[in-house]
Amino acid sequence: MYGLLLRLSALDADAASALRVIGFYDVLVEQSASVDVILQRTAALAGCAVGLRRADTPHGRRADVNTPVHDGTPPIWARIRAVPEEHEVWVERLGAELPLDDLLLERFALASSVALSRRQRDVEVMDGPALLRLAIDSTADETRRRSALNRMGLTPNGVVHVVAADGAPDAVDVLARQAGHLLARASVDTVHALVFGGPVSTTSGVPTGVRAGIAAPHPAVSLPDAWREAGIALRYALPSRHDHPPYSLDEAVAVRYAALGGFGLLAERMSPEAIGEVADVRALDGLADDPAGEELLHTLEVVASTESIRRAATILHLHHNTVAHRVARAEKVLGFSLAEPYSRSRLMLALVLRRLRDSAEPA
Repeated sequence: MYGLLLRLSALDADAASALRVIGFYDVLVEQSASVDVILQRTAALAGCAVGLRRADTPHGRRADVNTPVHDGTPPIWARIRAVPEEHEVWVERLGAELPLDDLLLERFALASSVALSRRQRDVEVMDGPALLRLAIDSTADETRRRSALNRMGLTPNGVVHVVAADGAPDAVDVLARQAGHLLARASVDTVHALVFGGPVSTTSGVPTGVRAGIAAPHPAVSLPDAWREAGIALRYALPSRHDHPPYSLDEAVAVRYAALGGFGLLAERMSPEAIGEVADVRALDGLADDPAGEELLHTLEVVASTESIRRAATILHLHHNTVAHRVARAEKVLGFSLAEPYSRSRLMLALVLRRLRDSAEPA
């Protein structure tokens, strides 16, 4: 595909063609187009790959005709033009130059300069929480996100640990102080985003009513990925019932994404509507309607995660006959015996799906 620029170059009226290119970029400036949009539109106009590199980053942003904007650097054959403040743009046209290439580079550079300046002004007026919300936003312009990182004092390749916490703000404050070296914090709707400079620890406790999802370590430039992981882990977490440890696995007050394995994929792919169609989940809903439903479901979760009713009774601090009686009641509603092969795995899957359905609002 040779692109619009080649078609314009073939016109007899050179001045008219030039005016069309100038108008093309004037519209982008008037629309306050982001750097990524300018890159995508320029690639379509030129019919080849183009890019932009800021002075403060080793890698630039690159777009091709049929490729989304991504990181990249100019090849040796690229035509490069400096943008004010030491940025640069380039066009990767192989073969002979087109008559309008010089004009395209000039207007591409000017439009990019306007977008970069506007982005910098926008970021400079943001406070700490607003900067973090921008930095974790996967839909935000990449250059604006990198500027936010810079304003926050985070180097793109510096490792950070992200937590999504749900609970009363004062209680989340306590968690933020206790969990590690806090670098940044912001509220995102009803969830709190916490960014730490080192590993996250819950050995000092998770305040009552707070639950947390902990992402795997990521470089700061990948904060959107870390935030997504923390939100998925949060969906598996349960509110803390006591301020001080120890916490058993079934309490799930702080869930780490790295420990979820394939269950993380379930959270991303299973909709609440699809989960609601699972007969085992509906059976658990029936058990939950019992006056002692919460206690019964907690018992089933411990039973599903252990090798025997006797072991579950030890964890629950109950007599094994009490646990056996609860299991027998549940089996009548579930329609299968927990003594059957794979039945505990089937029960655990139903419990997991039900928890996901009930925490369907993403962080």
